[in-house]
Amino acid sequence: MAAQEHEEDWDDAEPLEEGSEEDSPSATAETASEHRMIRALAEHKIDLRSTKVDSFQFTAHPKWNLPGSREVHLPRSYHATLLTQLEKKVVHTSRWAGIAIPSDGFLEVLLGLNQSQMPVSHLARRLSMLVADSPESECARRHDPDNSSSINFARFRDDSRTYKIHLTGEAACIELSGPSPACHILTNHGFSQLPRYTTSLRIFYDRSMKPEEIEESAEPIIASFLYELDVRNHLNMRPPKWPSQTDRRRPAHVEQPERIVRFPEVAIEPEISVLFRFAGSANGNPPLAFLSYYQVLESFFPVAGKKSALKKIERELTNPLFNRHNDKHLMRLLNVGESAAAASESAHLKMLLDEFVRRDILIDFFRDNQWGKHFTKQGPIRGIEENINLENKQTPLAHQVAERVYRIRNRIVHAKDDPRYQDTPALLPQSDEAESLWPDIDLVRLLVCEVILSDQVRV
Repeated sequence: MAAQEHEEDWDDAEPLEEGSEEDSPSATAETASEHRMIRALAEHKIDLRSTKVDSFQFTAHPKWNLPGSREVHLPRSYHATLLTQLEKKVVHTSRWAGIAIPSDGFLEVLLGLNQSQMPVSHLARRLSMLVADSPESECARRHDPDNSSSINFARFRDDSRTYKIHLTGEAACIELSGPSPACHILTNHGFSQLPRYTTSLRIFYDRSMKPEEIEESAEPIIASFLYELDVRNHLNMRPPKWPSQTDRRRPAHVEQPERIVRFPEVAIEPEISVLFRFAGSANGNPPLAFLSYYQVLESFFPVAGKKSALKKIERELTNPLFNRHNDKHLMRLLNVGESAAAASESAHLKMLLDEFVRRDILIDFFRDNQWGKHFTKQGPIRGIEENINLENKQTPLAHQVAERVYRIRNRIVHAKDDPRYQDTPALLPQSDEAESLWPDIDLVRLLVCEVILSDQVRV
């Protein structure tokens, strides 16, 4: 789920009042340390929008690629803590929306619910009910108090909703709480005083580490903790990722929808309709959308196999040299049936596209849209050995498309029994590759529409 989706989850609390008094120049004037904080944030591409009596209003970090209306607020009482963190050479983490202070061995990532409609106030209430497994034991590791500081979001006026769960392990300590000032300002975003993310996960090490080292060490801890949080505590959360910088182009020209509604003229099985509509609704999970469209194609494999076999049998029977008393000729017919029954899934997909998809429609799809290098070996999807090449005279275009679609399908389901894909990892949801799948989803959707249309003509 993209970070900018499900904004309706945010509005479960009323925005805070700014105060009855008007902000006077003397009340809003920044102090010297606040000026240093503002300059330090500017180096991180965070700009000041306005200064209020009790808070600052900053722009969201440009890494989010969000509309200009997004912003992030900081209570002025936290400015000194933020400045101290910034002076320690804070860097953004690359794998998640978060920060690291390598000199302190400190990493912090934002956490949000994984495609859930639970309002953030309810999430805070759920988190406030959790307790550490050993709350009476004190952590032996020394932690910088600024890195342990958490913003108390004023929108949660109920003190029972504050939470700070500190857990100690052999290699590191972890802490589930509200975000620190640096993590909040450098990685969060929202509308007015309503932040998108109100929770963070921190990892404290005992030593200075390189940025890539601390991320590599933290990844298995984060993954394991979130798994147990889901299984044991029934909280399905994830760290949001920065929007991928890979090529995710959608068609430059989208065909305008029809305005005229008609009584249906396309006869379609209810199961096929459900799968097709579900695929179109899976905007937050591109691999699931791809697989749902692929399932529609799969349902037509038997029809395509029979049609291909019947064409071959008809060709044999209409051959003027065919002799039904000749065993060799009869074996040809038998081989057609056996081949159709033993065909692989990849072969079935090629037969389906050969029989049901118009070549000129495929050509228009690749030629009329600005896909860049997406459908080449240099594209963002790994495990693709060949380009989609309209000039390829050796391999039919339908077979090129079928091979690509089948390879992506195998990457999503991670077919380990196929040695051809052992060196290519699974295509995981919420990964950069998954977020780059949309051109392929548009392609497989086109294939489904073509197959359904051709099935109508056949009937």
